[in-house]
Amino acid sequence: MTDRRSTNFFARQEQARSNCRNLVVVFIVAVLAIITTIYFAFRLICYIHLTTNVFTVSEPIANYTQHNSFAWWDAAIFIMVFIGVTLFILAASVIKMRQLQKGGGAVAKMLGGRCVSKSANIPAEQQLLNVVEEMAIAAGIPVPEVYILEKEAGINAFAAGLTINDAAVAVTQGALEKLTRDELQGVVAHEFSHILHGDMRLNIQLMGIIYGVLIIGIIGGEILDNHRISSKSIVLFIAGLLLTIIGYIGTFTGRLIQSAVSRQKEFLADASAVKFTRNPLGLASALKKIGGYIYGSQITSPTARQASHLFFGKSCKDYLFADFLATHPPLTERILLLDPSFDGIFPQVGSGNKTFSPTHDNGELITDMSKPRPLSSGLMPVTAKAADIVDRVCSPNLGNLSRASDILSSIPQQLKDLLNTPAGSAAAIYALLTGSTCAERKLPLKAVDPSLAALGSTEDFLSLCKLAADLKDEQKLPLVELALPSLRNLTVMERKNFLEIVDLLIHADGKITLFEFSLQWIVRQYLSNNEKILEKTVYFHISQVGYHILIILRALATAGNMGNTDAARRAFNAGAARIPELACKTPDYYYTEDINFTEVNTALKKLDSSSFKIKQLIVDACAHCAFSDKTVTVTEAELLRVISLALHCPLPPLNQINQ
Repeated sequence: MTDRRSTNFFARQEQARSNCRNLVVVFIVAVLAIITTIYFAFRLICYIHLTTNVFTVSEPIANYTQHNSFAWWDAAIFIMVFIGVTLFILAASVIKMRQLQKGGGAVAKMLGGRCVSKSANIPAEQQLLNVVEEMAIAAGIPVPEVYILEKEAGINAFAAGLTINDAAVAVTQGALEKLTRDELQGVVAHEFSHILHGDMRLNIQLMGIIYGVLIIGIIGGEILDNHRISSKSIVLFIAGLLLTIIGYIGTFTGRLIQSAVSRQKEFLADASAVKFTRNPLGLASALKKIGGYIYGSQITSPTARQASHLFFGKSCKDYLFADFLATHPPLTERILLLDPSFDGIFPQVGSGNKTFSPTHDNGELITDMSKPRPLSSGLMPVTAKAADIVDRVCSPNLGNLSRASDILSSIPQQLKDLLNTPAGSAAAIYALLTGSTCAERKLPLKAVDPSLAALGSTEDFLSLCKLAADLKDEQKLPLVELALPSLRNLTVMERKNFLEIVDLLIHADGKITLFEFSLQWIVRQYLSNNEKILEKTVYFHISQVGYHILIILRALATAGNMGNTDAARRAFNAGAARIPELACKTPDYYYTEDINFTEVNTALKKLDSSSFKIKQLIVDACAHCAFSDKTVTVTEAELLRVISLALHCPLPPLNQINQ
């Protein structure tokens, strides 16, 4: 498949900023058009009211003079309309966006979605969960929540959320029933592109803006529905009719904004999905099924029009200017980019339900839904280079998917079964933090956290600790990520208790390891208040954050070269050399065995408020720091990954690293 545009993460962020600027311009034009139309509609109502009430038999001449002197332009009235309508539209948009800031799950529920439980014994749903988990681990991000739109027969899907920490992936019942695993994997990979490249945040903002420009028409419709035509309510009826007509300005503008933003992103997401799975025919086959299916990709939810730009396929019909206002490119055009041999004929897809048969496209039966699909023997992972890391940000490939499959398959099933419930997930985290030292510490965990009572006896928890202690380093963080969706179901008080216990276990021995810091940072970020507004970009020059970049480089150099001062210094210098503003000051490196993770945490928070141009330099510098000795240890890879996550520039796990 030929990429029409760059799929580089940082290039797409620049495109997103450009889209946001264009979006603001179109929104302002739409609001001005609505204000102007409402003003003249109001003056028309005044004119009609005047002409229908002032004429009497006794005073025809005076009233005729009053009628002819009616002024259509009144600056004072226009200013009042301008202020009132602007505040009203902005208030409607802000209120809607506040509702959507609860995360992707809130959007999925708004569209009729049901959260998929990890404990559900439904093969099709378990297959979907397995695909999502596998891709999340491969992409290096927390596992998103998974939803099914049970009432939707069309083949469709979407991803929603403000950040990777509150993301959700939803598929329709039709997609679950009609798509094979390879097709489903292609669709989910497409949605993961939207998650990884920040499209979701723009899409959520777009939903709020569209609601603001639609609200006028919604009010007009309500007036028409609740008032009959009569001599007493003629003015009110005309007002409702005019507001409804004016509302079409908002509808047209909203669709125009959706189509302008969405069509470009769909091509990019298709390209990213192919890069991820190396299976263009799986995605192409899913699109062909949409074309040959009686329900296509249609969504019946009444709120679907507000969210039409979120979906994998076209969710709503347009009867006027259908091509001009389309939120998605034509199916044939998308398919031809994936499968040049496509003849334009869509295969017929039956509308009846089918008995689920978990097979790959090659016909091989999957007998254990907990196991990822087998990989082609001809595909081998490729060792990364420092110069390639920037381009690999938010750009996982088949090697990452292969590694994720191996890691997920190697985690003991007993541990994975625990993750079906919030209490079990909490227990798994506690076990990871205590490991082999659980018996020696004799920590009264049940007294600290009553939820552990669900595990049974203390011996059961000691057995769990042993399983956790036997895990390899590369298995631990993926296990944490698998536990995150269940942990989100903790109540506010349970979350607080959980985080306090995590902090207690980490500080029990008086020191913090890199894994403990990574685990604590991930769970705190994931379980933080979803309604918190994202940090704004406030740093645009290296001089504003140079000190904090050096803190991160020192920590990374030390973590990867414990006990070797010279190697650590070379690593630090290799990273600093990638940023001329820092290199010219010849920063000094001092070696210490203990990394100050409190200082690292503070630095990461500040660097997250930097521009993406600075973040790109930081990721590149960290990569050259880690690769300075031509190898990357598990410790270096782990810290490099946390740094990238903190900057909201997720880095897929490295395919080959030194143990």
